[in-house]
Amino acid sequence: MVLEKKLIILSLILLFAGCYPIRYDGPYKGRVIDAETGKPIEGVVVLGVWYKEIATPAGGVGSYYDADETATDKNGDFEIQGKGLRILSNIGPMHVLIFKAGYQYIGMGMWESLSIDGGLMKKKAAWEGDRAIIPLRKLTMEERKESETFPSSPPAQAPREKIRLMMEELHKERKDRGLE
Repeated sequence: MVLEKKLIILSLILLFAGCYPIRYDGPYKGRVIDAETGKPIEGVVVLGVWYKEIATPAGGVGSYYDADETATDKNGDFEIQGKGLRILSNIGPMHVLIFKAGYQYIGMGMWESLSIDGGLMKKKAAWEGDRAIIPLRKLTMEERKESETFPSSPPAQAPREKIRLMMEELHKERKDRGLE
């Protein structure tokens, strides 16, 4: 009985301290397809970002922890390994940014929100087991010039070698728009 109370108290402390007692992070798998044709899109950059969640008197605060990126293959498939087994960790689940020049983008948000109506996408991703099927819509040049169709830069704290593919794709988009 005393041990149970101690475990409950410890669990509450960890919860309020921003720790996730035990969870497995990743792998994150998906396929990106053209929203109109259903065909796979090669070369879409998928950037995963993890944040440390720190409890403060004013509430929880996130700070950059790590990033990993990949690009879709000819079948539109991608996989990001994740951080593996997390025990008493304050590292939160992966946030994702998905982008290819000429297409709509999916802004930085938690991976899990891909499966929620009104989450990162107006039309939620479909799921095949643990793999997200993510439709992207090709944009007209007029749509591309609108600010909301252009992603902000990746986290400033991320080292350049962690976001190289994303920066290259953002450069392509700026060049296509005549901004550089």
